[in-house]
This record gives sequence, structure tokens and C-alpha cells, in this order.
Amino acid sequence: MKKMGRPPEYNQAEVWPVILDNIAAGSSLSRALENQGMPSYVQAWRMIKADARLEEAYQRAVEQRADRLAEEIIELADEPFPGHLNPALAGAWAQQKRLQVDARKWVTSKLKPKTYGDKLDVTVLEKRISVIDALEQAQARVLLDRVDVTDVVAK
Repeated sequence: MKKMGRPPEYNQAEVWPVILDNIAAGSSLSRALENQGMPSYVQAWRMIKADARLEEAYQRAVEQRADRLAEEIIELADEPFPGHLNPALAGAWAQQKRLQVDARKWVTSKLKPKTYGDKLDVTVLEKRISVIDALEQAQARVLLDRVDVTDVVAK
């Protein structure tokens, strides 16, 4: 059911720093907005895009979130196996940890690709081939081998 009445007023100078801190700590924009009782995701994006300083601060917070997620990968990987689990649950626990690590690895590589993205070797070795040199070498091989070669000319 739609809420009636005037939308609440927000003091952006007080609310946005808290939202950006939550994002830097690992929260999504949606969850950070929800925690502050802020307007919808779309409205928040409009606010971010309308203010260059807010957009820059948001980008910094997202990069900090990538660093936090990378730290969480280490925490998840180092988490000791709970000894009280029966064998059926142990496999599920390990699979859940693998999924959590994989999700964080993927997100960090997209949020901060220069730091956490796959390093691709795109070096190009310049090798030039001279057609004239190749023909001269082929002729020299023919002359050395004294092979009887018939020259074919197109008609």
C-alpha cells in the first residue's frame, strides 16, 4: 500500500556520510539506504548523479568496499572448520564458504579491476616477415638442392 503524504525531508549533510561509511564498510547502496530510512534506490542514484562531489565520494566508498571485501575473503578462508558438524552439513558448510569467497572475488575484480582484476599479458612481439626475403631464401634452397622446378605462369 502506498504511503500518503509528503515525503520526509533528509539532511543530506548528515545522512550521506553515514551511508558512504556503510558502503565503505561493505554494505550495498540498497542496504545502506535502508538502514538510514532513505528514499528509494532510484532516488538516491539521482541525488548521486546530480552532485559531482557526492558522486566522487560514492566512487571512493565503492573502492573502499572492494578493499573490505578482499579482506573478508581472507577472513572466510581462515575461518576454522566447525568440528560439531555432521558429515552431511560439513560439505554444505564448505560449499557455502566457497560460494562466499567466489562472490567476493568476482565483485572485487569488478569494483577495483586494476588492483583485484585478472592480470592479462597483452605484450605484442613485433615480427616482420619480408616476402622478398622469404622468396630469395626459397630460391636459394631450390638452387642448393638442384631440384628440377617447372615455373608455372597463369594464363
